[in-house]
Amino acid sequence: MNLKDYIGFLNNVGDDETQRSWYDRLEQQVELGLNIYEGMDPVQRQRLRNEFCDRIRTEELKAWYGAPEGEILFQGTSISSLTIPAVFESPLELSGIEHLEEVIANSYIELHDRHTDHVRKAIVEDVEDWIASGLYYGISIASKLLSQAFHLSVPADDVVFNVDGHHVDPHEIISYPQSIREAYFEQVRDRLDCFGLHDINREELESGLILADISKPHLTRFKGRIFLAPIRCNEIACVLARHIRRLVIEKTAGRISPPSLNVVITDTDTPYTYHHLVGGNGNDLAPVLPGLTVLGSSGTMDAFRWLYSYRVSLISQKMMKGSLYSEVHRRFIPFAFFGVLVPRDAEILLNMAHLDMLRYRGNLNSQMEYCYLIPQLSKYLEHVQVSTFRESFKRRLC
Repeated sequence: MNLKDYIGFLNNVGDDETQRSWYDRLEQQVELGLNIYEGMDPVQRQRLRNEFCDRIRTEELKAWYGAPEGEILFQGTSISSLTIPAVFESPLELSGIEHLEEVIANSYIELHDRHTDHVRKAIVEDVEDWIASGLYYGISIASKLLSQAFHLSVPADDVVFNVDGHHVDPHEIISYPQSIREAYFEQVRDRLDCFGLHDINREELESGLILADISKPHLTRFKGRIFLAPIRCNEIACVLARHIRRLVIEKTAGRISPPSLNVVITDTDTPYTYHHLVGGNGNDLAPVLPGLTVLGSSGTMDAFRWLYSYRVSLISQKMMKGSLYSEVHRRFIPFAFFGVLVPRDAEILLNMAHLDMLRYRGNLNSQMEYCYLIPQLSKYLEHVQVSTFRESFKRRLC
């Protein structure tokens, strides 16, 4: 099944009442965020940005001490307190996306059953209902795993070639004149049919190329080829989350029945070139998440926050670094599962019923995500009393 057919499962997503209602709220809140931002002076905008940057830093620190170490099972806080890597002794040889769904569902069940008793012993409260709904609410997946599943690999000569006197390397695409980029797009689009998408636009194709990877699993069939990054990752994540949930329920005859699942798709390349490509460079409304590139996520902005996707991605990246040496140590980590330590964390922080919803089409968009947060951030800053320290200080003196 190619990418076009796979995301085609969402063709009728607009008929779902919950999804339509979410789109309405999304549009209203982004519009509200834009209006608030446009009414701010430069000092207010900078305070808003500083507050968001502080939250980015908080997620990075939580990811730093939230990653598993040794045999420690529980670590971190809230949404990353139960973090379990899926470890394989050999690289996955995927025949297609359906194969990947099966592998993830089987791993989910195996790791759920392996750690159920540990969870029971760690918590005083009765956790049987929680266990029945699945220990893990989410999965973080390396983008190149999807590249393999969708067969998004091409001979290097198909993407590195001369255009009007320029030897175009897609990894450097933003450094070429606009006319060269346009001419290159017209030529390379005809050479790449692996996406199966006739309506692919230049930004999408360039994003798949700019994050292309020469390093690959040690599999003979990929020799001399490069991996293109997947595109329309929000849609992939949504379908993948729904299919994995269905498989887990079917394979366990309902013994494990998650209300929904979240999928996050990330790329380990530095995000700045990609950020520039998608129009974020110099755009105050499009902050960058500096640790890596979060390409897509299922779950609405209410169900699973943008910054949560960043945290679990950083933790997964730290665990997956071991895979760089896996041909020596035979330790491959293509994806990781996330759960909470106590059920009330999920009830407070996550919308467990809607973690598999489509956020919006395409890849994650930092400008849209930030605008959605602006009403919340600006309201928070309204309550900051910056001029009361002198009075408070004097009251503390004897």
